[in-house]
Amino acid sequence: MIEFKPRFFVMPAIALAVLAMLYIPADGGRASECGPALRIADPDIRASFAEVQRRQSKTAAEICAVHANAQR
Repeated sequence: MIEFKPRFFVMPAIALAVLAMLYIPADGGRASECGPALRIADPDIRASFAEVQRRQSKTAAEICAVHANAQR
């Protein structure tokens, strides 16, 4: 029978954490504006996100600004 011991999981977990730290950008991938924190290659989808951001309510814009400031 296979015996599961913590030592079998510690080294791979550390290795994954190190690889994740190397891959993540220094700013944590946060964008300077509200919306998705990733780059969208499709111009139509990017335009639809920009349109939604333009039409959002004042309250949503304030919440987004508070969230963006809290992340820095």
